[in-house]
Amino acid sequence: DTLSGGAGDDLLDGGAGWDTAFLSGKQSSHTLTLSPTGTTITDRRADGNGTDTLVDMEFLDFDTDLFGGPFGLFQVTDTVSLAPEEFESFIELYIAYFNRAPDAGGLAFWGTAFADGMTLEEMASLFIGQPETEAAYPPGTSNAVFAETVYNNVLGRAPDPGGFDFWVGLLNAGSVARDQFILQVLRGAKAPASADDSPDLIAQRLADQEFLANKVDIGAYFAVHKGLFDVADATAAMAHFDGTADGIDAAVAAIDGFHADALDPIDGDFLMPLVGVLDDPVF
Repeated sequence: DTLSGGAGDDLLDGGAGWDTAFLSGKQSSHTLTLSPTGTTITDRRADGNGTDTLVDMEFLDFDTDLFGGPFGLFQVTDTVSLAPEEFESFIELYIAYFNRAPDAGGLAFWGTAFADGMTLEEMASLFIGQPETEAAYPPGTSNAVFAETVYNNVLGRAPDPGGFDFWVGLLNAGSVARDQFILQVLRGAKAPASADDSPDLIAQRLADQEFLANKVDIGAYFAVHKGLFDVADATAAMAHFDGTADGIDAAVAAIDGFHADALDPIDGDFLMPLVGVLDDPVF
């Protein structure tokens, strides 16, 4: 069935089966808000159709769609059922692979897949075959270059020589795949200090954890709280962060600017914030 609310605020309830909500105007004039308590679509045009509440709707269709056809609502809505640490683990994958914030659409897609049974290990493996991964690490990229890039993305520094040689050796031998290596780097970055660690090593661990946590907060601010989609903007925002407070401020300011532009009802972008799933980051 196809339901359309028209002018004003409406409740569109599709019931059983596969249903489509039709919205007049451009998809880029709308904000889709996902939360554990419900889903709404808001037309940001002053003379638009207001805010519609969506229940049991599987697709959104607009006069002008952005992605070559109706938007698959069913592919993103289950993400709101996840715990904060699960969201953060997905954001970390985007940081490790691409050194960028996640885009809202991609984050919600993978989050829904996880909610529906996909494991983090399966997700990391599927990232390997993405066109963006192939562009970032073209054929012929050595394991040493790959490992050094991932370390820098996650920790903002060169790897320690012993750990680097160990992992590159395993990668070269085929004992560890690249997706498994990424998960191990992320887990290692968040591991607590050992009683046997030296004061310098403990200090480095704490610095590494703070660096990654700040990047995760920036990624969440872009995709979760602001609901931004543009991948180039996601890359540009994260590029401002250099491990300093000024770098955080610059990244946040860039995201706020992208969001202000996206809100324009005529020339803006489709937005999809996730509400009530992560606390607002404190910058």
